[in-house]
Parts: sequence; C-alpha cells; structure tokens
Amino acid sequence: MWQALLGILVFTAIPVVLSENRRAISPRLVLACLALQFAIAWLMLRITWVQDLLLGLNSAVKVLEQAALAGSSYMFGYLGGAELPFEADGPGTPFIIAFQVLPIVLVMSALSAILFYWGILQRVIGGLGFLLQKVLRLDGLQTFAVASSVFFGIVEAPLLVRPYFESMSRSTLFLLITAAMSTVAGTVMVLYASQLEGIIANPAGHILVASLISMPAAVLFAQLWVPPADRRQHHIPPVHSEAQSTLDALVRGTEDGVKLLLNIIGMIMVLFALIYLVNALLGALFGEGITLEYLASFLFHPIVWLMGVDSADLGQAAELMSIKLIFNEFVAYQRIAELGPDALSPHSYLVLVYAICGFANFASLGLVVGTISTIVPGRTAEVAYLATRALFAGLLATCMTGTVVGLLHPG
Repeated sequence: MWQALLGILVFTAIPVVLSENRRAISPRLVLACLALQFAIAWLMLRITWVQDLLLGLNSAVKVLEQAALAGSSYMFGYLGGAELPFEADGPGTPFIIAFQVLPIVLVMSALSAILFYWGILQRVIGGLGFLLQKVLRLDGLQTFAVASSVFFGIVEAPLLVRPYFESMSRSTLFLLITAAMSTVAGTVMVLYASQLEGIIANPAGHILVASLISMPAAVLFAQLWVPPADRRQHHIPPVHSEAQSTLDALVRGTEDGVKLLLNIIGMIMVLFALIYLVNALLGALFGEGITLEYLASFLFHPIVWLMGVDSADLGQAAELMSIKLIFNEFVAYQRIAELGPDALSPHSYLVLVYAICGFANFASLGLVVGTISTIVPGRTAEVAYLATRALFAGLLATCMTGTVVGLLHPG
C-alpha cells in the first residue's frame, strides 16, 4: 500500500514541476480531484447495489457482442464467426479481429447516435458535468468537455465544442485534449471489454468505471500542468443531433461507425508496419530482441512499481504499458487476453486494466492535432505543443486511476 501512496505523490508532483505557472495552482483543486477520484472508485467498486448495476451492464454487453457477431457472421460467414465448414486442425486460428471483434464498433456507433438523437446522452453528460462543476468549480465549457470525453472519441469530442475554439483559453484547450487522452469512448468500451473476458470479472463495468474515475484525474493533471490564467466563465454549449428521425440517426451512426471501423483497421495496420520497420532497424543496429517496446518498458518499470503492481509482475506490466503507449490500448488488452488469467496476479491485472484504459498513445496524438488544427488552423502550433504534453498528462491520469483502484483493492 505504501508504494501506491508514494505513487500518488510522485504522479501529482510531476506536473507541478513541469507546470507553466506554479503560483496559479489551486491546492483546493488538487484535494478535490483526489477526493472525487477515491469517492467515485469507492462508490462504484464497494457499494453492493452499484456493483449489481455494473454486473447488469456486463450482461447487456454480452448481448451486444452476440448481436454484433450475428451481423458479422451473416455478412462474412465463418470469417465473421459463423460455424466453420471444415475441420480446423492445422496451424493458425479462424479468429479474425477485423471480422469478429471490430464490428462491435459499428453496433455501438449506431446505438450511440440513436441515444444522442433521443437526448439521453446529453442528459448523462449534463449530470456528470454538474457534478464536476459543483465539486471542482470548473466552468460550463470545461465540465462539458471533460464529461463528453467519456462517451465520445478522440476526434468526436473536440467537434462538439467546435464554435468555442477561437476564444477558448489555453488552459481549457489543454484540459479538453487531456480529458480525451485520459478516457475511452463509449463506442469502443464494449470492444475492450470483449478482450478481457476471463481475465477479470465484469470487464464492461471496469472499463466504464475506469473512464469515470479518470475524469477528475484528467482535470487534476491538466490544471496542474497548464493552470488557468483567468477565471472567464463559459456556459455549457447546447448540443443537438443533426438527425431528423430515429431512422436517420441509425443511418448516420452506422456511416460514422464505418469510418471509425476503417480508421481503427488502418491505424493498427500502419502502426504495426511502422513499428516493425523501427524494430528491424533497432535489431540490425543493436542485436535481436532490442525493440521499441523493450526499450520503453525500462521507462515504465518505476511507474508500474509506483502504481502498486506486484513485484513479480513488474517486467510484464511495464511491457504492457509500453505497448499501450506505442501501439494503443486495444493492442495492450489483446496482449492481456493472449497472456491468460494466470500470467499476472489478480491485483496486478486489475491495476493494469485501469491504467491502460485511455486514448493516450502516439496514434491519438496525430488524430487530435489533425482534428483541432483543421477546426482552428490559426492555433496549429499551440495545439501541437499542448497535445504532446496532454499525451503524457493523460497517461499519468490513467496511471493515477490504476493506483487509486489498487489502493481500494489491495489484493
């Protein structure tokens, strides 16, 4: 327990040391963010009736997985998960990620568009924003940006506040990007949960809770790193669906899901290709076994120790965190699934599931800079500068989330 408490102190100290204006840091905000993180984690993971709700969410996720599999198997046959027309007794596996796992993104995108058209998502975002506004004393625009990052992706979340970018303060812009890096979108929560079946109980509940706990962590690291220079107030922006009917929302959501699906496939393919080239170069220069992941894992050793990961699991945990940063969180969760439930202790797995749950990776850095620079080209240099730091702020936020959960579940 003591190493995790030390971890909270160290993780909090890092953005203080790197802060653009340490005199503007609010001690009250630091304490409020930490208190809210522990309160949300305790409520979600310790209260029986809340746990029952999360278990119900996991059951709903399994139904969604089966629904997506029904659609993919109809469209792609045995490639999409239907029964094999032959005996699979040779090397390899009939399991194909693009056809059997990623179609979940399509289903979730369509459902999210319908819930957005009905106004349900806006009410949930408003409720979370109200909580952040009262406890952390943020303004309406800031709370909306943070709360919406739980449901919308690294590209979609900035689009919701497009009209505000010209006048948005430097601190609020940094907060928006950090929040996007610290959480995962509702469209991929089911995807990630499907990879963790058999590793931890109720994976869907844990993925949702991870994003909720990471909200105050994102606020903490963003406002420590780039504190607000003034206290200008912005109201919560009105956001409405452009769809004209439920059917129109379904069609639009499906179209957006196709783009997201292709984006995920393309990004993973390109990342694997580029990292393969870099690793081939490193191997040629320094010998076999020297890879980007291997080198990055050395940097993560002290970090996973401070997160409270069990000593016997430090090497594997550091490698998983390096995979999350260099590739993305989906590849890291997939790696966890390949390792199986017995490779690490239950406590280490729990901490890592939370620490990995965020969009803080190099691919996201390119996406967010490209998106916001397109919206407000006059701030491209500033966005690139802030986004690079937000990547590491978001990574620290998820590490803090893993640490907090590990303290409440010491194993």
